[in-house]
Amino acid sequence: MIIRNEVVKIGYLSFDASVKIHYSGKYTSTKTSKSGNMGIAGYIRHIDRSADKMNSCEVQHSNPDINSDLTLENESYYKDSNGEWQRTSRSKDMENAINRRIEYAKEHGARISTKGKNDTVIVRPLVLQMGNDSITGHENTWMWDLIGILEKEFGTDNITGFSIHKDETNPHIHVCFVPCHESEKNGKLKCTISQTKFFHNPKQLAGLHNKFRKKLLDKGYDIELENKPIEEVLACYYDKDGKFHQQGLTPDMLKRLSNKEIQLRMEMIRMRIREEDLDILEKNIREMKEQEKAREEEMERRFEKERESLSTQQTALENDRATLQSKEYDLLIKEMKVQRMEENAENTKREAEEMFEKAASITEICNQILSEEKHLNAKFLEFLKREDERTGRHTHDAVVNWFKRFQNERKKKHTNGLSDLFDFDYKTKELLESGNRVRNERLRNRNSNADSTTDNSLNIIDIIGTNTDYDFSA
Repeated sequence: MIIRNEVVKIGYLSFDASVKIHYSGKYTSTKTSKSGNMGIAGYIRHIDRSADKMNSCEVQHSNPDINSDLTLENESYYKDSNGEWQRTSRSKDMENAINRRIEYAKEHGARISTKGKNDTVIVRPLVLQMGNDSITGHENTWMWDLIGILEKEFGTDNITGFSIHKDETNPHIHVCFVPCHESEKNGKLKCTISQTKFFHNPKQLAGLHNKFRKKLLDKGYDIELENKPIEEVLACYYDKDGKFHQQGLTPDMLKRLSNKEIQLRMEMIRMRIREEDLDILEKNIREMKEQEKAREEEMERRFEKERESLSTQQTALENDRATLQSKEYDLLIKEMKVQRMEENAENTKREAEEMFEKAASITEICNQILSEEKHLNAKFLEFLKREDERTGRHTHDAVVNWFKRFQNERKKKHTNGLSDLFDFDYKTKELLESGNRVRNERLRNRNSNADSTTDNSLNIIDIIGTNTDYDFSA
């Protein structure tokens, strides 16, 4: 076992992220200030040249360090639709993987522009190179270790493909990185294509060198851990052989400059940093405005929905109110009818009671009359007997015989037998009234002249014989 503290770190790691590929197809390099219009397809054709050679469509590259005899030893991989690494068989494989990630971001709200400063950077190629001494012992895993570090740093799904170049001086890896930033708000996934979400400023970008070296040290690689001052890092870079090149001024040259020139250069650096910060701020403000606009639109939709719901409820309430008023009116009409019926019933009851009282009074009078007339025949016959005894006549027998003869004639006329149902008729009433008058007259005569010899029997007989039809045998 090798104890790490006793090992001399002679390896190195270079990391480059200076190239930007825009949605319009334009590419720029912050390190060389070069630009062009190769787009994604041109970039893939450069890094996945082994696939082109296998398909007999090899393109001549301007890099003199490329040994075409070793190109077929290069390896290229892409992520399929399931997120699994696959070996490329054609250059379109890696390009399609990039486009899938961009379409995913667009489906989740990412807005991509092709105009001016807003020309969106959709791919930020990454180049990592390790010295041969650093790869020793990790020949079959070093590329996957680097890819694992990049996936953790920039997002697993954002690393869509890579190519290992073995046809140049030192093996190195080109990585396709789509700067898709995912966030979740109110349970909804939101994507933005923004390189500034991952590279905030040059200082932070330069700090990734040290960060990656530390992770490789943790995995057992022999790597020198350098941490140069920010001024020196911004002014230099490592070539493909790991050789340090001064792009701007060396530290000695910086020392020879006057303080004013140093301040001017540093101010320019700070201005570039501020410009990027302003771009970030501008983009953040734009995103905030878009989010606010979306929030306002959502609130407006909710308000409109609530207003429609309220209108529907109000209409239903008005309908219920109208129905209730109609029912109340019907109930009032029914109550008035019931009250009128009760009043009519009360009046009818009162009238019935009055009629009943009248009927009772009439009944009482009738009963009294009937009671008196029930004994009238017997009293009248008794009266006739007394008169016969007083006068010596036989009026009683004659009246009885006359009535019997009258009854026989009457029975012949009324063969239906209904005559037995009646106790009175008009002639009986006249007979009773005549009898009463005669009786009253005789009583008056008797009282006025007790010795009078006047005899009215014949008149009585005549009256009875001509007027009565009463059944004295009853």
